[in-house]
Amino acid sequence: MYKLLFISTFLVIYVTEIFAQGRVGSPYTRYGIGDIYNTVQSRNKAMGGLAYALPYQNSIDFVNPASGANIDSLTFIFDFGFDGGARLFAVKNPETKMLKSDFNLAHIIVGFPVSKWWKVSSGLIPFSNVGYDIGAIDSVFNVNKTYLFQGFGGINKVFLNNGFNIARNLNIGVNLGYNFGKIYQTNGLKFNANDGGLLNVVEQNSIRISDFCFESGLGYKFKLNDKSTILLGAVYGYNNKLNAYKSTLIYNSLSVGSSVIQDTIYLSEDERGEITLPQKIGFGLGYFFDEKFFIGADFTMQDWTKSPFFNEIDSSKNNNYLSLGFEYKPAGANKNPLVYSSSIIYRGGLYLNSNYFRFSGNEYKINDFGISFGLGLPVKRSKTVFNLSLQIGQRGTLDNSLIRENYFVLGLSFNLGDTWFVKSRFD
Repeated sequence: MYKLLFISTFLVIYVTEIFAQGRVGSPYTRYGIGDIYNTVQSRNKAMGGLAYALPYQNSIDFVNPASGANIDSLTFIFDFGFDGGARLFAVKNPETKMLKSDFNLAHIIVGFPVSKWWKVSSGLIPFSNVGYDIGAIDSVFNVNKTYLFQGFGGINKVFLNNGFNIARNLNIGVNLGYNFGKIYQTNGLKFNANDGGLLNVVEQNSIRISDFCFESGLGYKFKLNDKSTILLGAVYGYNNKLNAYKSTLIYNSLSVGSSVIQDTIYLSEDERGEITLPQKIGFGLGYFFDEKFFIGADFTMQDWTKSPFFNEIDSSKNNNYLSLGFEYKPAGANKNPLVYSSSIIYRGGLYLNSNYFRFSGNEYKINDFGISFGLGLPVKRSKTVFNLSLQIGQRGTLDNSLIRENYFVLGLSFNLGDTWFVKSRFD
């Protein structure tokens, strides 16, 4: 256990810097606060993102705050994970393809009981990601120029989750989070050096975000018979307004020779504003049979049409996220089967995310669809499980000169569990 605590301390020190290095991102992260993470743990990702009504598997389930109450009253859990993969970006006209890959620390979380009815979990996770580098060339009026759009950064989240078992099979939970991070954006018009000493125009924005957010959850389960259990979950995320500060620099530079600033057109520092996160409503339904087989569905909805980003609503629409998934453990409740393969947990799922940005009205929807698979590999005579996940999906379209993404993401989580809080029988 001392080794576990050492690893935990080491990761806490360096995790923020690792998150800040950025991920591959997508051209679509140019809008709003970028891509929002619905889940970060490999177990959830392997089941299409299921998170609202799951059976307890010696894990920290915090996406539904009420699920945190399921932590065993004698167990301390430390969960950290990594993910990485590749994205293939394609454009139809002109026909262009580009491949990018990355590997990152995905999350670091701890969970433990305060009492038999009150369980706590806390961690640091990514909330959103921005990463894009887009260029468009034209030669109108016989002048060659390039329009540049670049951005990176994102928002991280530190959270404290409290789950309470208030009645038999009924849990409630409250999640207090603190969002923080920076988003950097650069928009530019640059001329070809061969066209003479024309002035490039560059706009640089730095947005600093920091504020609290709240979510609450409800979880309930009831038995149909000795082997069959129905699990229900609900999550409500409050309409949170995040404090933000924006610094802007607009300047000219020469298209030949030095690219240093020639003239400052506009400069502002720490202009205060707000970024509004819409309320989130989510529901989950699951069926658990004989402690071996689980199948479930989650649905989440958010209305981004009334959520301004520094007083501007940027090509936003309603966002709906549907997850379907299953989990199968041949050994069931048997913790130490004779055959190891029967203790392995097999997972699969699919998901459909409508995203919250739109183009040309609602004619072109940038949907994200994918399938997922995974394994839970338990350590013998232990509460520790190594979770693997693989997501394969596609987002976007080639129509109307838009961009299509094909991607795969591999996830690996180390769910380290140990028995604590046991009184010694001997002094």
